[in-house]
Amino acid sequence: MLAFVAVSVVAWVGGYLVSRAISRHREFAADRGAAVITGNPGAMAAAIETISTEMAATPEEDLRDHAELNALFIVPADAKSRLVEVMQTHPDPEKRVERLSELAGEFEGR
Repeated sequence: MLAFVAVSVVAWVGGYLVSRAISRHREFAADRGAAVITGNPGAMAAAIETISTEMAATPEEDLRDHAELNALFIVPADAKSRLVEVMQTHPDPEKRVERLSELAGEFEGR
C-alpha cells in the first residue's frame, strides 16, 4: 500500500511539472506566432515589458507583513527561487522578450 502511495505521489508531481513545462513552451510558441502574424516582434516585446512592469508595481500581498521574519532566513522570504520558476505556467517576461528580440533579428535578416 505504501508503495502505491509513493508511486502515485511521484506520478502526480511528475505530471504537474510536465504540464507546467508544456504551458511555458506553449506561451513561447504563442509569442512567436503573434510576432509572425503581426510581422513586428518588437511591438510584442514592448507589450510584454509594459505588462510585466505594471504587474511588478502592483504587489499581490503586503510584504511588510512578513518583513520581521526576514531575519530568520538566509534568503529573504520574498526572494524568488528556482523551485518557483519550475512551478510557473508562464515563462519570465525577460526570457520572452529575449526570444522576441532574437526573432526580430531573424526578421531583419530576411
